[in-house]
Amino acid sequence: MSDLYAPPKSEVSEGEMAIKEPIVIWRIFFVVYVLLNLFAAPFLIMSFIGGDYLEIELNAGALDYLDWLIQCAMMVGLFGYAFSRRIGGRALWRAALPAYVVWYVSYAFILPFGFGVLPYNEPPTLDWTMAIDPLFTLAVAQALYLYGFSSDHLWRER
Repeated sequence: MSDLYAPPKSEVSEGEMAIKEPIVIWRIFFVVYVLLNLFAAPFLIMSFIGGDYLEIELNAGALDYLDWLIQCAMMVGLFGYAFSRRIGGRALWRAALPAYVVWYVSYAFILPFGFGVLPYNEPPTLDWTMAIDPLFTLAVAQALYLYGFSSDHLWRER
């Protein structure tokens, strides 16, 4: 009998190891996220040019446009994770995750409640968006974490 405490030997090469692909729900979430951002875009554009075509009063400020651009940038990372595509570098998405979380907490909670800087110049109300928005943000943050920190198979040199 050989050494009882020796680790088992494996003949599986690194290339043959199972690659953990994202589940389909991330692709569905990506599509929903894109549709929501596309839905918001015309309202931001109308607010920018001053059009009141739908009789909706939307007074977007510079921070609201910046928030939309940040959401679109994070959408790129979500796409990269959901469809297993290398976009940018791993360090980019590792840095984007904390920046995104800090931005969201600042934009949604600290600025309105601490400094009176209101998103879309409207006071925050306790409604369905106050519950849904943090859930979407958590999901995007989780996808960015999985993309930047746990998707080793994507970031290996080929």
